[in-house]
Amino acid sequence: MEYIIYRFQFETAVHFGDGNLGSSEKTFCADSLFSALCNEAVNFGDNVTSLVDAVKQKKLCFSDLFPYINDELYIPKPLCYIKPEKEYKRLKYIPLSKLSNINDIDAKKELEILNSLGSSDVRTMTSMHSLEKLETGDALPYSVGIFKFNPNNGLYCIVGFNDNNIKSEFEKLLNALSYSGIGGKKSAGFGRFKFKSEPIPDNLKQRLTISKPPFMALSICMCNSDELENSIKNAKYSLQKRTGFIFSNTYAPENRRKKDFYAFSAGSCFENKFNGDVFDVGLGGKHPVYRYSATMFMEV
Repeated sequence: MEYIIYRFQFETAVHFGDGNLGSSEKTFCADSLFSALCNEAVNFGDNVTSLVDAVKQKKLCFSDLFPYINDELYIPKPLCYIKPEKEYKRLKYIPLSKLSNINDIDAKKELEILNSLGSSDVRTMTSMHSLEKLETGDALPYSVGIFKFNPNNGLYCIVGFNDNNIKSEFEKLLNALSYSGIGGKKSAGFGRFKFKSEPIPDNLKQRLTISKPPFMALSICMCNSDELENSIKNAKYSLQKRTGFIFSNTYAPENRRKKDFYAFSAGSCFENKFNGDVFDVGLGGKHPVYRYSATMFMEV
């Protein structure tokens, strides 16, 4: 499989949901990126099934979106390496360049560097759905948490292809997505970005191809039920609850929530690899609602 890095340089602030409208995450999970790509495919009139099949057949995979600061790429802190220091426990990401010397990482210094990624803020907004309410003053304002990346900083994604046609299709959808934006409150202009591709660093490429445990997940992921017992044997992992509303005009006449779904977080470490899958998290609508939970592992 060929691996490429895509750097996202955000032109606007972002609102990445964390379950609280008044705050925003700094990073973006692979399942949310996949949902956004599916929406762009629908807008193009493309068959979403082809995108799903590419993932299921291991022709396409991608990581969560992780921070980069200037030229340094950051990866999740491996959960199989736990140091007792308070600062290390607070650290979510470590520099890729220091992975080989993880025990020598100065956690306090890295926390200070990661704090330079950008700044959080809160914007006050008002619903524009009803002009009458705006004129009468009945429209109530609400607060939205945002994150603004500093210059030369942003997020990057590792993407694996084994088919140039799939690569071209992915880049077509990603280009469309750069104009519409990712995350929440896109109608307010949040989440728009430019992107560029670059070769994957040799030290990362080697770790993506070596088959020596432990293996760290680079994306939010989940195995099929028949793989679960073997997958969690001697594993060090954390789980995330994934939920949200279904954004589709054809799924149902009213807004519906997705089925609650639990997945392993990026940074979880396993002795036994698994493929993951794309799961249907719909609840009785007119078409499937896909949750990306495929895997991308690196040797740590």
